[in-house]
Amino acid sequence: MSKIAFLGAGMMGQPMIRNFLRGGHAVTVYNRTLEKARPLQELGAVLAATPKEAASGADVIMSSLTNDDASRASWSGPDGALQADLKAGAFAVESSTVSLQWVSKLSELAMARGLRFLDCPVAGRPDVAEAGQLKVFAGGSAEDVDAIRPVFESISKAVMHVGGVGSGISFKLIYNVMGAIQVAACAEGMHACEAAGIDLAVAAEGFSTGATGSPHVVRHSAYMAENKHEDPVQFSGRMRIKDVTYGISLIESVGAQSVLGHATNKVFGQMVDNGMGDLNDSELIDTLRLVHGKGRDGS
Repeated sequence: MSKIAFLGAGMMGQPMIRNFLRGGHAVTVYNRTLEKARPLQELGAVLAATPKEAASGADVIMSSLTNDDASRASWSGPDGALQADLKAGAFAVESSTVSLQWVSKLSELAMARGLRFLDCPVAGRPDVAEAGQLKVFAGGSAEDVDAIRPVFESISKAVMHVGGVGSGISFKLIYNVMGAIQVAACAEGMHACEAAGIDLAVAAEGFSTGATGSPHVVRHSAYMAENKHEDPVQFSGRMRIKDVTYGISLIESVGAQSVLGHATNKVFGQMVDNGMGDLNDSELIDTLRLVHGKGRDGS
C-alpha cells in the first residue's frame, strides 16, 4: 500500500480520498479550508496544514483542485508540495481539470525535483467518484502509467493511457468541451420545446430514447422536465465556462477549431450574467426562460 498526499478535499477530492483509505492506503490531506477535511480525519486520514507538510515522504502526491491558480499555489507556492522533503522517484499526479499550459510547466517543475509526473484528470461526477468508478485519462510514459495502476484501482474502473505527458489533460479538456456543448444544446432544445407548447416530460423522453440520447442529455433533460436539480450543486455553469475556456485554448493551440465551444461559452455566460453562474448546469434552462421573458418555472 502507498503513502498518498492528497491536495484538495472538495466535492471530487473527498470521495476519492475515502476510497483510497478504504483501499488500505495511508493518506495525508491538505485542504485550504481545513475544517472541511475533518470528516476524513475520522476515517483515518492525517490532516496537514500545508501542501509541503502533506507531501513530505509521500509515494504519491495527487491533487484535485479548482483551476490553474489553486493548483499553482498548492504545488509551487512558498509552502507548496514541491518545496517538501520529497521521496526520490515518487509520483506527482495532477488530476485537476486545468490548462495544458500549466500542466506542461508543472511537469517540468516536478521532474526537476526527481518526481515521476503524470497528468491524470478523471471523468465522473461525485456519485461516480464515491462508487470508485471514475475513468482516468492518463498522460505520461507507459512505464509510469502501469506503475500507478494498482493505486488507481481504489478510485477507478478504468485507466486509459492517452499518450505522453500532457495528453491526459488535452483529452479531458476536449471531452469536457463536448460534454458542455451537449448540455447547452439540451437546454436550448428543451426550452424551444417548451416555447412550442410541447410537454417537457414528453420532450425529455423523446430526446433521451432517440439518437440524441447521450448520457448528458438523459440526465439533464430529466432534471429540466421535472424542474428539479442536484443538491448540492454538482457542476455549475461557472465551472462549465472555466473548463470550456481551457478547452478552447488547447483546441485552437493545436490548429483545430472550436466554433461550438465559443458558442457554448456564450450560452453559459448568460447564466453568469443573470446571477445564476454558481447553480447547476441543468438550470441553464431557467436562464433561457429569464432571458426570453418567462419565469423560472416556465410560466
